Amino acid sequence: MIRLQTTTPATLHHIHLTSADPQRLSGFYARMLDYTVTRSADGVHVLSGGERNLLISAGPNGSPAFVAFALQDAATLARLRDRLETSPGGVEPLATPFFAAGAFALRDPQGRRIAFGVPVATARPDPRPGRLQHVVFQSNSLAPLVEFYVDRLGFSISDEVRNDDGSLAVFFIRSDHEHHSLAFFLGSKNELDHHAYETSGWSDIRDWGDRFARERISMFFGPGRHGPGNNLFFMVNDADGNKLELSAELESMTPEQPPRTWPNTEYTLNTWGQAWMRS
Repeated sequence: MIRLQTTTPATLHHIHLTSADPQRLSGFYARMLDYTVTRSADGVHVLSGGERNLLISAGPNGSPAFVAFALQDAATLARLRDRLETSPGGVEPLATPFFAAGAFALRDPQGRRIAFGVPVATARPDPRPGRLQHVVFQSNSLAPLVEFYVDRLGFSISDEVRNDDGSLAVFFIRSDHEHHSLAFFLGSKNELDHHAYETSGWSDIRDWGDRFARERISMFFGPGRHGPGNNLFFMVNDADGNKLELSAELESMTPEQPPRTWPNTEYTLNTWGQAWMRS
């Protein structure tokens, strides 16, 4: 069993999305989330912010090329790579403009690429708070993912949502002190569910809501408060229909906290009222 050490957490750093129209999608994020956009030598759109970073390249809409986690230094990265190279599947080199040389990736049982590396720049606060904080997927089979992310990578389960028959419907996992950096919902497909930006408080949620309202981009879920994570939130769709979340007050957890169990009800996903139920 391979474990990330709690003294050297892995923090979600950036994601790489593909799009049938990368120019349009990049424009949406530049306009709505204040990203600065450049183009890499291979044509990838590089979207930079103080605490939020994103890559967009040509491909199917809503198909993440990888999700990238930052480690604190090269020595920590090397130790993790040495441990993962001996496990089934091994690792592969990864080049991304946001990480120094030596980054690598591996694939989960359903083909998602999870990357690790050391950032080339120090994070700084954005003028409009909203750091990239978590990514959520839907999956048609959760058990292999629990084995991979918990037993192989060493992430910790913070909360589980279970159906009336006891079967697993959702699990939230953390890679540092925050409630989750990844989560998986049982669904009919293996696909991106949403990605989320964590703000500094309720007033930021208001300000982000006003910004989307001025562009006539309606919320499709929220505002509300999640049960697991206890965070305030709302969700909108980007130019490709990808779902993005603005969040505040996400719960912090101690390393020894055990997983909690919630019923698969609307109240669990939104303690304020109606919820978007995936399954």
